[in-house]
Amino acid sequence: MIKRTLYQFPFSHYCEKTRWHLELKGIDFTCRNMIPGLHAVPAWLIAQQTSLPIFSDAKVTIGDSTKIALYLEKNYTQFPLLPSDEAQRKQILEREDWFDDLGDHIRRYGWSCMIDRPDIVNIFFNFEGYSPFQHFLTRHNQGILRFMIRRTCKIHPEQVSISKAHINDALHQIEKWLDGNPNNYLVGNTFTLADLTAASMLAPLIRVDLSPWTNSHLPNETHPLQEQIQNSIVTEWVLRIYSQYRRI
Repeated sequence: MIKRTLYQFPFSHYCEKTRWHLELKGIDFTCRNMIPGLHAVPAWLIAQQTSLPIFSDAKVTIGDSTKIALYLEKNYTQFPLLPSDEAQRKQILEREDWFDDLGDHIRRYGWSCMIDRPDIVNIFFNFEGYSPFQHFLTRHNQGILRFMIRRTCKIHPEQVSISKAHINDALHQIEKWLDGNPNNYLVGNTFTLADLTAASMLAPLIRVDLSPWTNSHLPNETHPLQEQIQNSIVTEWVLRIYSQYRRI
């Protein structure tokens, strides 16, 4: 039996993108949760990189959510998310890359709203899969966790302001791609890697059920941007995509 392992942060939307892809294809795998900062050395030994996710499949190890997605599409043909048509495939991958970039801005903005909260450890580690020893290490190292998040996400006032403006512009662009209809898809008439990536990246703004950013995992207070977009086409679209495709 092939042993497959996903090295991840449960709260990362890039890891959510890969988990979703693996589950959609019905691939049997085990998640191994890692601690920010302390993950760097083992991640480097596994895949010669310090970012997650990393996916280990038998003797093959792949880092980066897009590289993992392309590997899965090539080697696991069930529930394909990339068409054979070259023009459409190119458009899907261009939008997938666009949403990956948007994900950085959403991550920065989201953590800027939570970075100084006293319950930051609970927010990040309120998931199954962390060992008692990992909980012990993080419980007494809130300062290190804040430092790692602030450094990784580049949480500084000017950059957070830029990211918020970028997100607002992106939301208008997404509505255009959907032609103002939450029942449409980003490319063509079927669910593709572009839709999966987009919904994964946008979910933290909306607190989608079946995602890591449900109300049970986040503080009661809502951030201003969530209130602003709660009745938007984009929110309706993300909720539909998660409802239809996250647990097939």
